[in-house]
Amino acid sequence: MSWLLSTLKLLPAVPRTRGFPGCVWCLQRRYSLQPMPERRVPRRYLGQPSPFTHPHLLRPGEVTPGLSQVEYALRRHKLMSLIHKEAHGQSGTDQTVVVLSNPMYYMSNDIPYPFHQDNNFLYLCGFQEPDSILVLQSLPGKQLPSHKAILFVPRRDPSRELWDGPRSGTDGAVALTGVDEAYPLEEFQHLLPRMKAETSTVWYDWVKPSHTQLHSDYMQHLTETKARSKNKVQGVQHLIQRLRLIKSPAEIERMQIAGKLTSQAFIETMFASKAPVEEAFLYAKFEFECRARGADILAYPPVVAGGNRSNTLHYVKNNQLIKDGEMVLLDGGCESSCYVSDITRTWPVNGRLLGNTALTTWVTTLGWMCTTPQTCPAPSRCSLGW
Repeated sequence: MSWLLSTLKLLPAVPRTRGFPGCVWCLQRRYSLQPMPERRVPRRYLGQPSPFTHPHLLRPGEVTPGLSQVEYALRRHKLMSLIHKEAHGQSGTDQTVVVLSNPMYYMSNDIPYPFHQDNNFLYLCGFQEPDSILVLQSLPGKQLPSHKAILFVPRRDPSRELWDGPRSGTDGAVALTGVDEAYPLEEFQHLLPRMKAETSTVWYDWVKPSHTQLHSDYMQHLTETKARSKNKVQGVQHLIQRLRLIKSPAEIERMQIAGKLTSQAFIETMFASKAPVEEAFLYAKFEFECRARGADILAYPPVVAGGNRSNTLHYVKNNQLIKDGEMVLLDGGCESSCYVSDITRTWPVNGRLLGNTALTTWVTTLGWMCTTPQTCPAPSRCSLGW
């Protein structure tokens, strides 16, 4: 059954229909989910974890941990439903959504920063390679939200893969993500003439593109051409973010996992606090505890601020010594399976609250977050409950 649900094709729901033979009817989402032929993930390493290479992370049919092909397909379907409503009364008869991935950034020469995918691109397809394009295209003769999902991905290149690691290629991209089609990146240029037509409405965020090189190579001339026509390019980010505002049960579970990892890391970091202690040590301890529990990376550079430095909202130098009797403020979170956490806590590094330290704790905490009554997770080292 898990394999069946991992390879479902989305069709518009028909009111009062019991569904096609073998289909799964979903009254809540108003779609029928029609089984389609299984696509076997290539038995090789791809550009990201797959159920074949990382069975400890992904179950069959999952694109990213905990999120299936059906989950991503529903997101694309819902986006095209929103576009159908937004496009009502416009002149364009064809609707095309273009979403760019992030590029790879380099700290110097050929030393890359760890790659992090564009959030909107990732939300719609789960593909985690740079230099890629997702296209959602309306189907001739069919009403939205019916559409075709196409990925344009880097071509497999043994010489580059020797340096940068394996690439999924077109076959891996289709089998892993469940999109309808995939082509090498350079084939995207063949779609441009159709999108330039007066009857085509293009949904693309051209003001601040996530990948400036892809924008320059393919989309800049298109947006300039459409700007002189009646059917101008429409932004799509606000529609995607409207969808991202409402979390599915699978997303909530991933967020809870990220929050639990972070809270456990906070507790261990508190227990490791002994005055005097360096902010850098607590930074390292927190990151270690997050990663040791399965986090991929930290969600953002954490604030580890002792004493009065905690009043600087974005203090990230984390290079000072925290003295005996001082408080430390830690604002940190982790990213686990593409979902992040964000927690802020303050505690005395020596485990004891003396003098007006309780008042300082209260004032500092109010500057960062709405405080609710709770119990300190390290009662043997801290007697304050706030």
